Amino acid sequence: MTEEITDSALVAAFKAGDAEALGPLMERHKAALYGYLLRLTGRADAAEDLFQEVFLKLVKNPSSYNEREKFRSWLFTVAHNAAMDHFRRSGARAEVPLEGDGEKTGPADFAASPEPGPEGAAANRELGARIDAAFAALSEDQREVFSLRHYSGLSFKEIAEILGLPIGTVLARMSRAGEKLRQALKKEVQ
Repeated sequence: MTEEITDSALVAAFKAGDAEALGPLMERHKAALYGYLLRLTGRADAAEDLFQEVFLKLVKNPSSYNEREKFRSWLFTVAHNAAMDHFRRSGARAEVPLEGDGEKTGPADFAASPEPGPEGAAANRELGARIDAAFAALSEDQREVFSLRHYSGLSFKEIAEILGLPIGTVLARMSRAGEKLRQALKKEVQ
Protein backbone atom coordinates (compact mmCIF):
# COMPACT_ATOMS: atom_id res chain seq x y z
CA MET A 1 0.00 0.00 0.00
CA THR A 2 1.48 3.36 -1.02
CA GLU A 3 1.21 6.42 1.12
CA GLU A 4 -0.09 9.59 -0.48
CA ILE A 5 2.53 12.33 -0.74
CA THR A 6 1.49 15.51 1.08
CA ASP A 7 1.09 18.85 -0.63
CA SER A 8 4.01 20.25 1.36
CA ALA A 9 6.24 17.39 0.22
CA LEU A 10 5.26 17.97 -3.41
CA VAL A 11 5.96 21.70 -3.12
CA ALA A 12 9.31 20.95 -1.46
CA ALA A 13 10.17 18.56 -4.31
CA PHE A 14 9.17 21.22 -6.85
CA LYS A 15 11.31 23.82 -5.07
CA ALA A 16 14.21 21.34 -5.16
CA GLY A 17 13.94 21.11 -8.95
CA ASP A 18 11.47 18.25 -9.54
CA ALA A 19 9.22 19.86 -12.17
CA GLU A 20 7.03 16.74 -12.26
CA ALA A 21 5.86 17.42 -8.69
CA LEU A 22 3.68 20.27 -9.98
CA GLY A 23 1.39 17.91 -11.95
CA PRO A 24 0.02 16.00 -8.94
CA LEU A 25 -0.51 19.29 -7.07
CA MET A 26 -2.52 20.73 -9.94
CA GLU A 27 -4.51 17.54 -10.42
CA ARG A 28 -5.25 17.21 -6.71
CA HIS A 29 -6.69 20.72 -6.41
CA LYS A 30 -8.04 21.31 -9.92
CA ALA A 31 -11.70 20.50 -9.36
CA ALA A 32 -12.15 22.51 -6.16
CA LEU A 33 -10.04 25.49 -7.27
CA TYR A 34 -11.45 25.70 -10.78
CA GLY A 35 -14.99 25.29 -9.43
CA TYR A 36 -14.40 28.11 -6.94
CA LEU A 37 -13.05 30.41 -9.66
CA LEU A 38 -15.89 29.48 -12.01
CA ARG A 39 -18.53 30.27 -9.40
CA LEU A 40 -16.72 33.48 -8.48
CA THR A 41 -16.35 34.81 -12.03
CA GLY A 42 -19.32 33.13 -13.72
CA ARG A 43 -17.19 32.57 -16.85
CA ALA A 44 -15.28 29.45 -17.86
CA ASP A 45 -12.61 31.37 -19.78
CA ALA A 46 -11.89 33.67 -16.84
CA ALA A 47 -11.81 30.73 -14.42
CA GLU A 48 -9.33 28.86 -16.63
CA ASP A 49 -7.09 31.92 -16.96
CA LEU A 50 -7.14 32.52 -13.21
CA PHE A 51 -6.48 28.85 -12.47
CA GLN A 52 -3.38 29.00 -14.64
CA GLU A 53 -2.35 32.31 -13.07
CA VAL A 54 -2.48 30.77 -9.59
CA PHE A 55 -0.14 27.92 -10.49
CA LEU A 56 2.05 30.24 -12.54
CA LYS A 57 2.67 32.21 -9.36
CA LEU A 58 4.01 29.04 -7.74
CA VAL A 59 6.16 28.28 -10.79
CA LYS A 60 7.62 31.80 -10.98
CA ASN A 61 8.07 32.26 -7.25
CA PRO A 62 8.01 28.94 -5.35
CA SER A 63 9.21 30.66 -2.18
CA SER A 64 5.87 32.54 -2.03
CA TYR A 65 4.48 29.40 -0.38
CA ASN A 66 5.58 28.97 3.21
CA GLU A 67 5.59 25.30 4.28
CA ARG A 68 4.23 26.22 7.72
CA GLU A 69 0.82 27.05 6.23
CA LYS A 70 -1.61 24.64 4.61
CA PHE A 71 -1.04 24.53 0.87
CA ARG A 72 -4.77 24.44 0.17
CA SER A 73 -5.36 27.62 2.18
CA TRP A 74 -2.45 29.34 0.43
CA LEU A 75 -3.78 28.21 -2.96
CA PHE A 76 -7.26 29.59 -2.35
CA THR A 77 -5.82 32.84 -0.96
CA VAL A 78 -3.82 33.29 -4.16
CA ALA A 79 -6.93 32.42 -6.21
CA HIS A 80 -9.08 34.91 -4.30
CA ASN A 81 -6.49 37.66 -4.74
CA ALA A 82 -6.08 36.85 -8.44
CA ALA A 83 -9.86 37.03 -8.92
CA MET A 84 -10.08 40.38 -7.12
CA ASP A 85 -7.23 41.71 -9.30
CA HIS A 86 -9.07 40.41 -12.38
CA PHE A 87 -12.24 42.25 -11.33
CA ARG A 88 -10.29 45.48 -10.72
CA ARG A 89 -8.49 45.23 -14.08
CA SER A 90 -11.58 44.42 -16.10
CA GLY A 91 -14.00 46.61 -14.19
CA ALA A 92 -16.30 43.58 -14.09
CA ARG A 93 -17.80 41.91 -11.08
CA ALA A 94 -18.71 38.31 -10.57
CA GLU A 95 -21.66 37.13 -12.58
CA VAL A 96 -23.98 34.36 -11.49
CA PRO A 97 -25.59 33.00 -14.64
CA LEU A 98 -29.20 31.97 -14.21
CA GLU A 99 -29.40 30.10 -17.50
CA GLY A 100 -27.10 27.14 -18.02
CA ASP A 101 -24.63 27.24 -20.91
CA GLY A 102 -23.66 23.60 -20.55
CA GLU A 103 -21.03 24.50 -17.94
CA LYS A 104 -21.49 23.47 -14.29
CA THR A 105 -21.50 26.81 -12.50
CA GLY A 106 -24.38 27.15 -10.08
CA PRO A 107 -25.44 25.22 -7.02
CA ALA A 108 -28.28 23.55 -8.90
CA ASP A 109 -25.83 22.10 -11.42
CA PHE A 110 -24.08 20.19 -8.67
CA ALA A 111 -27.25 19.12 -6.85
CA ALA A 112 -29.32 17.77 -9.74
CA SER A 113 -29.32 14.08 -10.56
CA PRO A 114 -27.38 13.30 -13.74
CA GLU A 115 -29.91 10.74 -15.01
CA PRO A 116 -33.48 11.53 -13.99
CA GLY A 117 -36.49 10.18 -15.81
CA PRO A 118 -38.63 12.55 -17.93
CA GLU A 119 -40.73 13.73 -14.98
CA GLY A 120 -37.67 13.99 -12.76
CA ALA A 121 -35.82 16.00 -15.41
CA ALA A 122 -38.58 18.60 -15.52
CA ALA A 123 -38.74 18.79 -11.73
CA ASN A 124 -34.94 19.08 -11.54
CA ARG A 125 -34.92 21.93 -14.09
CA GLU A 126 -37.58 23.77 -12.13
CA LEU A 127 -35.84 23.21 -8.80
CA GLY A 128 -32.50 24.12 -10.38
CA ALA A 129 -33.87 27.44 -11.61
CA ARG A 130 -35.21 28.23 -8.13
CA ILE A 131 -31.89 27.32 -6.48
CA ASP A 132 -29.91 29.38 -8.99
CA ALA A 133 -32.21 32.38 -8.52
CA ALA A 134 -31.91 32.10 -4.71
CA PHE A 135 -28.11 31.80 -4.97
CA ALA A 136 -27.93 34.80 -7.33
CA ALA A 137 -29.93 36.85 -4.82
CA LEU A 138 -27.20 36.45 -2.19
CA SER A 139 -24.68 39.23 -1.82
CA GLU A 140 -21.35 38.65 -3.52
CA ASP A 141 -19.68 38.23 -0.10
CA GLN A 142 -22.24 35.64 0.96
CA ARG A 143 -21.92 33.71 -2.33
CA GLU A 144 -18.15 33.58 -1.95
CA VAL A 145 -18.23 32.28 1.64
CA PHE A 146 -20.97 29.77 0.77
CA SER A 147 -18.99 28.52 -2.26
CA LEU A 148 -15.74 28.20 -0.35
CA ARG A 149 -17.46 26.25 2.41
CA HIS A 150 -19.80 23.97 0.48
CA TYR A 151 -18.14 23.49 -2.89
CA SER A 152 -14.46 23.80 -2.01
CA GLY A 153 -14.77 22.07 1.37
CA LEU A 154 -12.73 24.62 3.30
CA SER A 155 -13.09 25.14 7.03
CA PHE A 156 -14.36 28.44 8.39
CA LYS A 157 -10.87 29.13 9.74
CA GLU A 158 -9.36 28.57 6.29
CA ILE A 159 -12.00 30.80 4.69
CA ALA A 160 -11.25 33.56 7.20
CA GLU A 161 -7.54 33.32 6.38
CA ILE A 162 -8.17 33.31 2.62
CA LEU A 163 -10.45 36.34 2.72
CA GLY A 164 -8.47 38.15 5.42
CA LEU A 165 -11.53 38.44 7.64
CA PRO A 166 -12.27 37.67 11.26
CA ILE A 167 -13.83 34.24 11.66
CA GLY A 168 -16.93 35.85 13.19
CA THR A 169 -17.53 37.78 9.97
CA VAL A 170 -17.20 34.60 7.92
CA LEU A 171 -19.62 32.76 10.21
CA ALA A 172 -22.09 35.65 10.05
CA ARG A 173 -21.96 35.74 6.24
CA MET A 174 -22.49 31.99 6.07
CA SER A 175 -25.38 32.16 8.50
CA ARG A 176 -27.03 34.98 6.54
CA ALA A 177 -26.49 33.12 3.26
CA GLY A 178 -28.05 29.95 4.65
CA GLU A 179 -31.02 31.83 6.04
CA LYS A 180 -31.60 33.75 2.80
CA LEU A 181 -31.44 30.53 0.79
CA ARG A 182 -33.86 28.79 3.15
CA GLN A 183 -36.32 31.70 3.02
CA ALA A 184 -36.12 32.05 -0.76
CA LEU A 185 -36.63 28.35 -1.36
CA LYS A 186 -39.36 28.17 1.28
CA LYS A 187 -41.28 30.95 -0.53
CA GLU A 188 -40.93 29.10 -3.82
CA VAL A 189 -42.40 25.90 -2.36
CA GLN A 190 -45.42 27.63 -0.81
